[in-house]
Amino acid sequence: MHTWIQTMVDVLIIVMASILILFTLGLLVLHIITTSNSKRVEQIKRRIMRMLSVKQDLEFLREQIHQLLDQNGEVHSLEDIRGIQSNRGAIAMTIVVDEINESQRELLRSIILQDQWYMAHIRKKLHAGNSDWVGVFTKLVAELRLSVLDEEVLANLYRWPKKADNQEISLLALFMCASRDKLLTLFSDPSFHLILSFRSLQELFTCYTGDHTELCRMLLGKSPDSYVTRSCIHEIGTREMTELCPLVMPYLRSENVNILVDSIRTLGRLRYSPAEEGIRRYTSHPEWCVRSTAATALSEIAPDRCYEELLRCLCDREWWVRFHAAEALSKLPGHPSLMADVQALNDRFAFEMMRYIQERNELLREEVKAS
Repeated sequence: MHTWIQTMVDVLIIVMASILILFTLGLLVLHIITTSNSKRVEQIKRRIMRMLSVKQDLEFLREQIHQLLDQNGEVHSLEDIRGIQSNRGAIAMTIVVDEINESQRELLRSIILQDQWYMAHIRKKLHAGNSDWVGVFTKLVAELRLSVLDEEVLANLYRWPKKADNQEISLLALFMCASRDKLLTLFSDPSFHLILSFRSLQELFTCYTGDHTELCRMLLGKSPDSYVTRSCIHEIGTREMTELCPLVMPYLRSENVNILVDSIRTLGRLRYSPAEEGIRRYTSHPEWCVRSTAATALSEIAPDRCYEELLRCLCDREWWVRFHAAEALSKLPGHPSLMADVQALNDRFAFEMMRYIQERNELLREEVKAS
């Protein structure tokens, strides 16, 4: 028994001594590397540091990509960058894209498009099974506007139909690549279900790099999704596409309240006179949000023919309708007896709202003068 225990102790001593020797040798090698100025040793040192640290690896790849974009740099092609085909290489590429200016971004885009070796790599990664890494490469497609890869991006929207992150980054790629036909195909497909919020879709529309007018002209009425319809109507209003107002007019009869509100707001903002009578009727709509929007829109389309309707809206039971009616009344020209007319309504809430708007406007004017 005693002999067996002694043997075990001897073995443990030998093992621990071996580990200590290896550790000492490792420290010695590391010391030699860190203190040496040799170029070859410097390369070895960087390679070791890259293996030990993700941060160091990303920094190396980032520097190499910047060298590639520098005419006087030592890197002349993507193949010269060791590790560029790794997932970290894609992350480093997206970091660099955020750092460089538009002309450099265009140069990087040109380099990638002409490099069949790297393009084949991106295609392979877009067909991978890990949705997270596919998202990283899709982000690269979006930021560099690699429209030749829009088929792969479109396919991935159907591969992960319930992943919101994947849907958002894939749609971003299609919008930034101005892939109008792909967007039309996607949004016209009743089997495709949009799971993003309306606000997210609105932001994606602002990222479109092609002709917004043509996109809205082709999409409006083609998609069964109300968010797409609303986004098109919103774009028509914010980008002042007056020529598309006739396409918005049918939505004044929509049973979807949100579509109706967006249509009224857009037609009012663009002062589209054929919509005047329809919007006038909506100042008496059962839904307060419709009445509120209609009051503002009517004052924009027909400022000289809306006084009576706005006074009636000022007496509405809903605070927001009174508020927007009062704001619209305060902007109408040629009504010096406004407060007297409001007082004649014998509605305390209408009078208080009108007085509040006038006092607020006065304070804002004083602040402007003071500044």
